[in-house]
Amino acid sequence: MQKDRSQLPDSAFDTLARLSGWYRTPLGRALELSELEAVRDALGTLFGFHLLLVSPPWQGSPLDASRISHSWVMPPAWRLGGGNQGQVNLAGSSQAFPMTTDSLDAVILPHTLEYATQPHEVLREVDRCLVPEGHVLILGFNPYGLWGLWRLLYGWRRRLPWTGRFISQTRLKDWLALLGFDTVSCRPVFFRPPSQRLASWLPMQVADRLAARGWPIPAAGYQLVARKRVVGMTPLRPRWRPRRSLLAGGLIEPSSRSHSRREL
Repeated sequence: MQKDRSQLPDSAFDTLARLSGWYRTPLGRALELSELEAVRDALGTLFGFHLLLVSPPWQGSPLDASRISHSWVMPPAWRLGGGNQGQVNLAGSSQAFPMTTDSLDAVILPHTLEYATQPHEVLREVDRCLVPEGHVLILGFNPYGLWGLWRLLYGWRRRLPWTGRFISQTRLKDWLALLGFDTVSCRPVFFRPPSQRLASWLPMQVADRLAARGWPIPAAGYQLVARKRVVGMTPLRPRWRPRRSLLAGGLIEPSSRSHSRREL
């Protein structure tokens, strides 16, 4: 019997649920604004039919800037009970998406890799679900600079976000290349120091302006966009084929055929 991919446990989702609490702090809110801006800018350049956002820690949503028709959100367990009218809840694991193979045009991973027990498996799952020429957007913390130093100093206290395994851009690019992805862009995100007391201090915005002018200020994090490479002469599946179910594991697909985004 095939295992129900939607019911697999995932401790990473529990960690990401607690990370959302840190995003309610002054420093977390400031970082969220910068990350949402970066994701919105990237989504404005992507096209397709189906997008999956995996366990976002933010209170806001970047999907209002997406040109992709259907947007699915796979939340951690603490968000499954609520939702707006017409919302479809989608449970899953960061290492086993409840989606069929070659069904997604884009996947967004906001800090998912840093708190996953097996980040390589997460990327393999992204590779399985993406169509050829599909895109993955990854947000990560910079292991170097002040934020990387803070992780070394406070990670042993088991306080988020410093418990994550920060992954460098170089290493992430190598992982993606092995799976057959080409890096499209890599954008630094947020240039303020990792201090709650200074997060809301207006002069700290000077760091953002100096970085925008090209000053070598190490960023707190980054956004990397990669495209799944087409191997050999594998033909693209025609977009006019009959619509098929996207959900794996026997889940019932919503009957609505509207093109409005669905937050799950």
